[in-house]
Amino acid sequence: MKRRTATVAAALLPAVAGCSKAPEYALPSSLCNVPVEPSVLGAVLLPGEKLEQSTALSRPDAPHCLVQVDKESILSVQGEVLPADQDPTVRREWQIPGATKIEAGDDARVSDINVVAVAACTYQGGARKFVVQAERFYPKRDDTAKRREALTNFMKAYFPAAQKAAGCTA
Repeated sequence: MKRRTATVAAALLPAVAGCSKAPEYALPSSLCNVPVEPSVLGAVLLPGEKLEQSTALSRPDAPHCLVQVDKESILSVQGEVLPADQDPTVRREWQIPGATKIEAGDDARVSDINVVAVAACTYQGGARKFVVQAERFYPKRDDTAKRREALTNFMKAYFPAAQKAAGCTA
């Protein structure tokens, strides 16, 4: 009987090991060419074997980064340079119900799956606003409070670097 138990345990070991929380991929030091601390980025991602980044949906004045882990979309980060008099909260994609205020940019909010920040800036010599929204998919795969904290820390670190990368100066 001991031999059979050991065989079953040995057979299950790889399956259990595959459920670990640590990613098997290397955490990048940038997100679609915007520098970000790997530990901050890693906290908003999910474990897996392969991480891929895409800027295919980007356009001038509107960077967009899609992050996939094992071919599943995990994180979408989009930014946009807006006219100074435009209120980004009137657009559906910048609205996040159930959000709480956080410290990032001039104004920022975080919810269970979204975080958005906005700040006034100068872009190509004119007054503008820069806004970034990040959405983390698959919310049932981790703890809500930890995810909110990770999204908050991510935006605090990412927003200034994204604003600079977009050419929007304070």
